[in-house]
Amino acid sequence: MSPHYDFLIVGAGVFGLTAAIELAKRSHRVAVINPNTIPHHLAASTDVTKSVRMEYGSDQEYFRMAEASIAGWHAWNAQFQETLYHEVGLLMLGKAPFDRQRHAYEYHSLANLKTAGYPTEQLDAAALRQRFPVVNTEVYGHAVFNPKAGYARSGRVIEVLAAYARSLQVDLFEGQTAESLQIEKGRFQGLRTREGRTFKGAHAIIAAGAHTPYLLPELRPYLKVTGHPLFWLQPTDPTFFQPPHFVNFFADISTTGWYGFPYLPEHGIVKIGKHATGLEIDPQRDDRQVTDADVRDMRAFLREAFPSLAEAPLVHTRRCLYTDTLDGHFWIDRHPEIEGLSVSSGGSGHAFKMAPILGQMTADMAEGKPSAWSERYAWRELAGQVFQEEARCLDLGGK
Repeated sequence: MSPHYDFLIVGAGVFGLTAAIELAKRSHRVAVINPNTIPHHLAASTDVTKSVRMEYGSDQEYFRMAEASIAGWHAWNAQFQETLYHEVGLLMLGKAPFDRQRHAYEYHSLANLKTAGYPTEQLDAAALRQRFPVVNTEVYGHAVFNPKAGYARSGRVIEVLAAYARSLQVDLFEGQTAESLQIEKGRFQGLRTREGRTFKGAHAIIAAGAHTPYLLPELRPYLKVTGHPLFWLQPTDPTFFQPPHFVNFFADISTTGWYGFPYLPEHGIVKIGKHATGLEIDPQRDDRQVTDADVRDMRAFLREAFPSLAEAPLVHTRRCLYTDTLDGHFWIDRHPEIEGLSVSSGGSGHAFKMAPILGQMTADMAEGKPSAWSERYAWRELAGQVFQEEARCLDLGGK
């Protein structure tokens, strides 16, 4: 007979592993089940880098959450004696000065940083050419540089967190795909996997990323899965694509969606992504391939922003899946009708940067403790809601 756990967690991505670690540290018996290996090659948590930044426009709470998370990333670097988070800084590029009307996202992000006392630099075209020579200042002639930002080595982070969870006696079951939940008299009893195993537990937390609304169909009206293109380019000469000459960047992101990372020597690439509306996808059935049109779009952006990278060989593409809530906020709460069942999902493109605080958020929720943050991440009705993350480039007519 399978052991009985205090908490069964479905999904070993950033939501699931951080929750498992926090619950195990609180003396609970915890198991995590995950399809395939950890990290899963198709999971949103997998990849080489994820952006970590406090720039959240006028949203004060996300600013404070990201601030706490950056402190947590530094703590993890020290705890694991490995640089999982690289604080290279963030360069917000603009085609025009960041005024309140035309660049509200950048304007408010800069105001939050200044109010909190973080040093930032506003750069004109001449200063940009000197500091970041690959930027085409004829187009992007305005910028703000914040040194308190960077990137996390996402795939490696998942490997390290999985090893840490095991050291805390969390049972990790790879190759087990949750297929059905066993509910009796309004209470969770266990779950059955596609591979034929049954797991019993007092409480289940569904942290299955893009598969969450498929395990819990009642969430489908509120969560949808969108795919966003990522590109790995191999520069001929990486010299000026490495820090300090090149760092994390946004390029008028709220209107273009474009962002990227400095050169990664271990992979020999510069990674470029688009944080936008995305393509709605069924993760179980649909093709996740980046299209020729996506590639043309990326090349056109590079010709405008970083001409020396525009024709670099494209060595890999990937469509990263976001689990989007209709309002763009996390979905971390107990099920309103089924006792012993909770959800930790709805990353909406910004979960990984919050990894150091996600576990506490989920564990507090599962234990019934008050949240350290607002109630906007609770189970909620979302009819007619508008997506609220200001950095996201959205074609609302196409959603």
